[in-house]
Amino acid sequence: MATKKGPEELQVEFMAFVKKQFELVQKLMEKTSYDIRDLRQGQLMHDKRFDEIDSNLRAVARATDKDSVKVIDHERRITRLEFKR
Repeated sequence: MATKKGPEELQVEFMAFVKKQFELVQKLMEKTSYDIRDLRQGQLMHDKRFDEIDSNLRAVARATDKDSVKVIDHERRITRLEFKR
């Protein structure tokens, strides 16, 4: 037959249970913290790459714009020369 536990024994068991639960939560929080740090590092690496890609694309766009303006100017000159003949 099961013996009745006194209030002190119940309190000790309850405190052990609570302590175990807090330890589990602490482990989960540490793992989550590590995962968040890892995500932040990855995000910073991607941000640097995106900034580099963005600057390269802007440079290419500027060069393309300059070239297209030159082509249009040359077309106008050629058209004027052909018209004058």
